[in-house]
Amino acid sequence: MRGVVLPVVVLTVAYGLAITGLVLLLRLIRVPRRWAIALGFAIFGIASGLLAAWAWPLDSCVLPNVYAVLLGDKVYGFSAQRLGDPWLLRVPQVYAVVAAVLGGLAGALAAWVDARARAGRR
Repeated sequence: MRGVVLPVVVLTVAYGLAITGLVLLLRLIRVPRRWAIALGFAIFGIASGLLAAWAWPLDSCVLPNVYAVLLGDKVYGFSAQRLGDPWLLRVPQVYAVVAAVLGGLAGALAAWVDARARAGRR
């Protein structure tokens, strides 16, 4: 178990640093705070998903976004059983789709939480 948990923790920290860097870069070019947070997550999701799909046959395709790849495999299995294997939900395309959706949802949630926290301080 230890052999799996540590790399996932390290990758999660790396993802957080990348997203933070994107948010700070967006703030630097004067994007409003709420939009910078949402866009930072979305840009990371799209970029990491495309990178995972591009590197797909390699074992290292998991590294750009481990969560999107693991969930993407589940989505592919479900869609192959229930929907008849549509092109967009095949491996590796599903990695980009799932990463974009996860990034967008996480960004929307983070922006909402930030707005609520800032409203509570006023």
